[in-house]
Amino acid sequence: MRRDGHHTLAKVAFLIIVAACLFSVGYSGLAGTPPDDANRVAEPLAGTAWGLVAFRADNGSVVAPLPGAEPLIIFGESGTLSGSAGCNLYSASYRINGSTISVEPIDVTGAHSAAAQGLVQQESRYRELLVAAASYQIEGDRLVLSGPSGKDLLVFERSDQPESVPLLATEWRLTHYTTGGGSTVASPVPGTNVTLVFDDDGTLSGSAGCNAYSAPYQVNETGIVVERVIATKTSCTEPAGIMEQEGAYLDLLRSAAGYRLVGDTLAVIDGNGRAILFYEAEG
Repeated sequence: MRRDGHHTLAKVAFLIIVAACLFSVGYSGLAGTPPDDANRVAEPLAGTAWGLVAFRADNGSVVAPLPGAEPLIIFGESGTLSGSAGCNLYSASYRINGSTISVEPIDVTGAHSAAAQGLVQQESRYRELLVAAASYQIEGDRLVLSGPSGKDLLVFERSDQPESVPLLATEWRLTHYTTGGGSTVASPVPGTNVTLVFDDDGTLSGSAGCNAYSAPYQVNETGIVVERVIATKTSCTEPAGIMEQEGAYLDLLRSAAGYRLVGDTLAVIDGNGRAILFYEAEG
């Protein structure tokens, strides 16, 4: 997402981390058991991403989200949705039956805004409305979530993959990654720089924080397979936790099965449809 807040929603980042946010401490709930075939979430929501353009305020009026802090939602393939509420990351289980939708209580990171009370209020309201949703409707490139009474609660626009920040030949910098088997989300250790570049010869490479790494990869429109990740053998002692983070990062990269590119943000997704690695484009 462009940080000046004046560009169209088509450029909205998959995860919006505003400057007022502190480093997050992690949250529970990304891990989950994929639903069985009878309860499997069906298209058109699975695998799609949407940016919020309007929501119902406490007084009943319909208002636009704060510029530069528009919440975003991505629907995973295994009944898990995740995204950004404007500053904090969130995830929840969801189920669809026909046009009805139910969202379980939402887990969020511990980041908070140190300066913008309005952002805190917007995030709280957004999470409240998302859990209250009872039905959904897709109208062209818009997704509308409505409450039990039929009133529109949240209105999103589809976030399409832009041409301005391609997957290949872009240097991606890690901003968040899952830990604890997918049960928490963490920011990289301060003082480390984890990067990723996809070359057009079918090789990816980058820095895992201490060591350089590379691997062959295969990619299509939304899927990716990473093979035989190799890394140099340097052992770094500072900053604390760098080697543990590096091991976790490379393991996550090996489990990549898909990706979503929205604006200047890349999300790598595992075989269960859970977002596991989050990057921003450098430059």
